Amino acid sequence: MKRTQIQDFEKIDQAKDLDDLVKDKRKGKRANKKKAKRRNRHYGRTLLRAFKEYYKNSEEVTS
Repeated sequence: MKRTQIQDFEKIDQAKDLDDLVKDKRKGKRANKKKAKRRNRHYGRTLLRAFKEYYKNSEEVTS
């Protein structure tokens, strides 16, 4: 299993797609479930940040 890549934000069409994209390849090796969930939230925020930045820049180019 591959970890979540920043370029994966291009695969987001709907908000529910974010949950499907976020993958933690070390899920079973984390100290506890809470830390795994925290890591996944981090991956999700990173994807959303890249998503926002990409579309913000694309709107500036078209304007």
